Amino acid sequence: MTVASAFPHGAARFLGSLRRNNRKEWFDKHRDEYEDVVLEPAKEFVIDLGTKLRRLRPHLQVDPRTNYGVKRINRDVRFSKNKKPYKDHQTLWWWEGRAKEASPGYWFDLQPKSVILAVGLYIAEPKSLDRYRQAVVDDRRGGALDRMFKSFERKGYKLEGPTRKRVPRGFDPDHPRARYLKHDGIYAWTETSLPRGDFVAHCFAHYRTLTPLQEWLMELV
Repeated sequence: MTVASAFPHGAARFLGSLRRNNRKEWFDKHRDEYEDVVLEPAKEFVIDLGTKLRRLRPHLQVDPRTNYGVKRINRDVRFSKNKKPYKDHQTLWWWEGRAKEASPGYWFDLQPKSVILAVGLYIAEPKSLDRYRQAVVDDRRGGALDRMFKSFERKGYKLEGPTRKRVPRGFDPDHPRARYLKHDGIYAWTETSLPRGDFVAHCFAHYRTLTPLQEWLMELV
């Protein structure tokens, strides 16, 4: 089976089987299949799509290593009520900055029947969070963020990220951009069906649309 035929459809079928058989015994028996139709094609996909994304963001980190650009399929069940040993999705990640997990970037989740594509910063570290909030209340930068997200939402994208119930202390709870102040991280995302055509092109088109958020966030670094 070639990489092209394995990803995303062969990988998605395997993930569907894993969802129905989420047991170590089953996975051990099918580990070679996981590596052939999910893991190795995913690593090549990280490079292929990452090469195109670097046309938009030349300093983007494109790293196909496991737990860098390709997240582990194993779940950390130590502190979770859900004791299923494996994820039923394959996550990929391209980031911009020195901190692998705390930098803005491009997020990808392949599901059994769909793909989730997101751009942004999942959760900001304290210094970055303070700069983010100051940018939100700044008329120029905050206004640009608001116009950007309204444009995304008109196109069907969603705003998400870790949120708090109230505007943080020291900021006006009635501020016109209070919705953004409640975020401790912010990203725009969409979920689409799996295309039969060029998967790299499909993902790149969405990421290109959402790249203004990446640009906005990188100005805070």
